Amino acid sequence: MGARRTWVVAALVSLLAAAGPTSIALAQPDPEPEPDVEMPGDEPPVPQGDAPPDPSAEPDPATKAAAKKLLDGGDGFLKKGERYAKRKKADQAKAEYERALAAYTKAFELVPNPKIYYPMAIAEEKLEKWIDVATHLRRFLNQAPDADAKMRADAEARLDNAKLYIGVLKLTVAPEGAQVAIDGNPVATTPLTEPIFLPPGEYTLAISADGYKPMEQAITVEAGSESERMFELESAAVIIDTPRPPPPPPPEIPMPPRPSKVMLFVAGGATLAFFAGATTTGILAVGKNGTWKDEDASDAAREDARQSGKSLALLTDGLVLGTLVAGGLTAYYYTKIYKPKQAEYQKKLEEREKRFDEYARAPKVFVTPWVQAGGGGLVLTGEL
Repeated sequence: MGARRTWVVAALVSLLAAAGPTSIALAQPDPEPEPDVEMPGDEPPVPQGDAPPDPSAEPDPATKAAAKKLLDGGDGFLKKGERYAKRKKADQAKAEYERALAAYTKAFELVPNPKIYYPMAIAEEKLEKWIDVATHLRRFLNQAPDADAKMRADAEARLDNAKLYIGVLKLTVAPEGAQVAIDGNPVATTPLTEPIFLPPGEYTLAISADGYKPMEQAITVEAGSESERMFELESAAVIIDTPRPPPPPPPEIPMPPRPSKVMLFVAGGATLAFFAGATTTGILAVGKNGTWKDEDASDAAREDARQSGKSLALLTDGLVLGTLVAGGLTAYYYTKIYKPKQAEYQKKLEEREKRFDEYARAPKVFVTPWVQAGGGGLVLTGEL
């Protein structure tokens, strides 16, 4: 592979042509890095996203000159790393490759020309960062269509080689606008115009969208594999239920008039009065009868006692009869008239109170489904 890279590096000329007359001289014989080139201590992050840089952002000459120095320095570090590799000094070679990648990345930050993705991918290939290699070569091929034909052909060959070490996952998801996450990390929003590059391993693929039931699926990625998956999220119908007013209370049960106790009091009072009178006159009659039977009493006293006792006895009999009649009327009114009316009234009263309690205690709850991306549930509203 090293022999093929020699002519590819030689073909990498006018890499910054879109930014100005500056160029990268990767074909120069062993250029050493300029002393004034500022190299970051740690490797900066790889620029993300496949969208081409904004062509309207024209860098000034000083920025282009600084980017040119970084690119030349990166070329020098790359070649120096190759020399170490040929001498089996892997650690020194790796350090030089990392410095080259840092220089190329910094140059891209200054002048975001998509052609710089090509030397970045070469340095990453030396470091066996296959995901970054595939990502940057794909961006180079998509965003630099005017690059040298031999350089593009070499980039395609390198991309095919990088895919041997990673897995390629192409997703087709309905609906559009769904969020795709792998192991909890957001990846993209559908539709995905490019496949996803993943290291070999097991992952949890999650897809969610507003108004749809989220889904998760375990996937296994093998080195050199290319797979295409299609997913269609199930719609989650959202029912918006406007809380309705509670139903009106049931019609009031007509109540019969409460039965009167006046007749009970009158009849009962009369019974007591007759009974008391009969008792009194009876006692008096018994007294008169004792006087009449007394032999020591005068004839006039005995006759008067006889007459009075007779009268009191007749009066007692009348009062006893009145007591029986009044008591009978009281018992009849209570059992045949007052008690049935009171029972009917109490029954209606209980029915009325029961219906009122059932209405007052019935829970007034409205259940509304709630769905959003990443979750869902039920919303309870009303009164308990």
